[in-house]
Amino acid sequence: MKSLTRPLVYCLSGAMLVAGLQSPLRSSAQTLSASPALTSALPQTDGNAALKQGKALLKRGNAEQALVQLEQALKLFTQAGDAKGTAATEDALGDLYSRQGQHQVALSHYQEANKSFTAANDTYNANLMLAKTGDMFYSTGNVNEARSAYAQMTVPKIDTSAAGTAKEAQKKVSKGTGLFGKARSIASGGPSLSTATDAASLGADVKNTIDEERQKYRDYILYSIYELGMGRLDYANNQLDSGKTHFSNALAAADNALYGKFGQARRWRVASRTSLGDIAVQQGRYPDAIKLYTQASDGAQKDNRPDLKWPAQRGLGKSKWLMAGAGTDSKSAKSREEAIAAYRDALTTIEGIRAGSLSADESRSTFLATTKDVYDEAAGALAERALMASTPGQPLAGAALNDAAEAFKIVEQSRARSLLDMLGESNANITEGVPADLLQKKQDNLNRQQEIATELAGLGSSEENKKKSNLQLETELQQLATEYDSIENQIRAASPKYASLTLPQPLSLADVQQQVLDDKTALLEYNLGSQNSYMWAVTQGGVSLFKLPARSAVDQQALELRAAMIPEKLRTPIAGINTVPSRGLGVGAAPPAAGNAGPFATASNNLYKTVIEPAAAMVGDKRMLIVADGALNYVPFEALVKTTGTDYSALPYLVTTNEIVYAPSSSVLGVIRKQSSGKATGKNVLLVADPVFNSNDPRAKGAAGTTAGGADTRGLGLSSALTDVAGTPGAQANGAPAQGLLLARLNGTRAEAEQIGLIVKQSGGTADTWLDLNANEANVSTKDLRNYRVLHVATHGLLNAERPQFTGLVLSLVGNKQGDGFLRTDEIFNLKLGAPLVMLSACETGLGKEKRGEGVIGLTRAFMYAGAPTVGVSLWSVSDNSTAQLMTDFYKRMFTGAGMAPGAAMRAAQQNMIAGKKYSAPFYWAPFVLVGEWR
Repeated sequence: MKSLTRPLVYCLSGAMLVAGLQSPLRSSAQTLSASPALTSALPQTDGNAALKQGKALLKRGNAEQALVQLEQALKLFTQAGDAKGTAATEDALGDLYSRQGQHQVALSHYQEANKSFTAANDTYNANLMLAKTGDMFYSTGNVNEARSAYAQMTVPKIDTSAAGTAKEAQKKVSKGTGLFGKARSIASGGPSLSTATDAASLGADVKNTIDEERQKYRDYILYSIYELGMGRLDYANNQLDSGKTHFSNALAAADNALYGKFGQARRWRVASRTSLGDIAVQQGRYPDAIKLYTQASDGAQKDNRPDLKWPAQRGLGKSKWLMAGAGTDSKSAKSREEAIAAYRDALTTIEGIRAGSLSADESRSTFLATTKDVYDEAAGALAERALMASTPGQPLAGAALNDAAEAFKIVEQSRARSLLDMLGESNANITEGVPADLLQKKQDNLNRQQEIATELAGLGSSEENKKKSNLQLETELQQLATEYDSIENQIRAASPKYASLTLPQPLSLADVQQQVLDDKTALLEYNLGSQNSYMWAVTQGGVSLFKLPARSAVDQQALELRAAMIPEKLRTPIAGINTVPSRGLGVGAAPPAAGNAGPFATASNNLYKTVIEPAAAMVGDKRMLIVADGALNYVPFEALVKTTGTDYSALPYLVTTNEIVYAPSSSVLGVIRKQSSGKATGKNVLLVADPVFNSNDPRAKGAAGTTAGGADTRGLGLSSALTDVAGTPGAQANGAPAQGLLLARLNGTRAEAEQIGLIVKQSGGTADTWLDLNANEANVSTKDLRNYRVLHVATHGLLNAERPQFTGLVLSLVGNKQGDGFLRTDEIFNLKLGAPLVMLSACETGLGKEKRGEGVIGLTRAFMYAGAPTVGVSLWSVSDNSTAQLMTDFYKRMFTGAGMAPGAAMRAAQQNMIAGKKYSAPFYWAPFVLVGEWR
């Protein structure tokens, strides 16, 4: 009978399958997979083992270790020339990054998998990759590309009606009964099929039946995912009825009685129910939505898919909240409580995913950005309930205070978490114990990224790079950035130090009152939402909560104020901020005529009334700690005015009554304060200014090394002393890289540094001044800077808002034996600073990309990571003469007599400039702000 075992198992499995008996099938399939004959046929390679382990780790929620295994599998399959193994691993990597919210990275993996499956004539998996590609396009907002991907699919027609399903089931039962009878005959030794030949023949027939059923199962999966994708496209276009039809078709296929219990079907069933719930919410059918979301959440829980669970939990919270409406009865109150409970569950699920997610900076911040709406809705629900229970004009107490405090904690959970984690890592040597080749791979990758970024900025000197078009360089840069993020994640997975690291947690409202604020400081923390925004006004003695307009309205007011302050040619569009078409920073009214402050005062007062006036009585003349959101990150609150007027020097600016400092989040400030003990004290100052940008500069004579850009034939001369160098100039008409930029010498910064140095020395301090060729990258990056109380850098800023890791400072471009002369964000992270204060007297050093949930990604966070608790930055390109005057006055107040703290010194210097009339317009004095510690 041993020779009959394999055909018999095929037969029994096939009979059970076609009869629709899924549970016995599962057991038989396990028996079949354990068969020695079949096991030996599988390619038992390290690549397969790594792929299997990676998938298992991902299912358990350990994305970082899963990534290590999947990258190893990809390497092994590629080396072996195993196209199918490579494709399967690319698919798994796509799934990993999709769950992390890194849809663009997932897209590239799915596209690579699709190419390999197509080349191998694997039609099913090629179609599946097209569906996943469409899903990623949809998730990134590229609806047309998503539709194109779905249109390329070959989708079978499935009859999902009750009659069609019943007819198909009856056919399978009939066929299965016959096969089962023949199998029983073989097992009992019946005479009709007593020979091994007959048994083997029957086994082959049954195997063909299994293959047919597998294909039909795949047809159902393809149909389900296609319908789900088309429904999402209709939903995005507000075609709700059509979307509902597609989602219903997807659910019917995924919920099929014959195939619906397998993994892929369960996944699409959960997604279909969640999507149908979304439709029901939009149509106001809240009871239907609640039922669908509950079923989806339960299904995701059973299948251990937290990435599918939190959207259903969020939908449950939203539908219950909307169903409660503005009602004040007990039923409405209960519905609101259930809504908040559902939101809490969603956040718990998200935080669980985050705990096991990829931990590199880009990975963490991207995942948070994709889930930010859930935090906003949860905080908004609690804030609304707090306002319902509060007395207008009175500090919060009792249940209202509890809800406001919980909402605040959720906002802190959603804000600058990546920076908070990074600060927690800053004192831990997480590279200790990591393989040297992995660290070298990281450095090589970063070096190449920086080389390309320099070329794209028009400042490169590589002849090889100049042969490539901007598009080619951009494509390579994107690939390198993805690889870099993967390497960073692998380093953390391999780091014993990182495994034992305890990262800081967001602070509660009570923690902020006790650990961050003092009796002279009030916190104003903003959270801008799609429907409503909220402001928490917090002092040591009380808490108030205010409702503000939606994010779009607040952002627009902020951008209109910037347009009124900054001359049009100096305005820089802000990455990450969406504005009304044809309005914003790049366009708008002409700058006000000299001496006429009217247009500015109107825009400033409008924003003041929105974001300050509600809390003005509570704040009084206290120091303001501002935790901004959205476009408010780019507004100097010092320039807000309480009333309008036409004379710049006579306007009632907020700076005249309040000292103002800024922070990425209250929790970040708490961590910075704990880590700032042991920082340098005394009066040691390092001044870096007036670098050499061009080899024709007389100061460059005799200097070794080459110039990184700056040749005379290279286009744009920047005459403003502190003017931005655009990070991504446009390509030429022929597709070649743009012409380079000739950076103007910053003569004013030399006088500024020398004057500051004189002030410091007269006060009994020490001022080291690095000018000319000494103002170079090697000095800043390799010398010990821990003994300086202040690091002051006056030079050009290099702004790359789309790729903020390449934002930086331009130092000497001549005579460099190491480095390229650009001190970029990623290099600043590696500095070891003791300076309590870093002042960046360069243009737009406070700008960067505004990333939802993380805030501004730029130089400030880099210097904070490097050890500076306070960073002075500018919010726009500034005037040389006025900046020198402001900075000189600022340092004089810090170092003369008893000496003021930086915040007080900056405020006094700005007030003095306003009174001087010549530079009383905010354009001259308002751009410089202090971020971080004020003590």
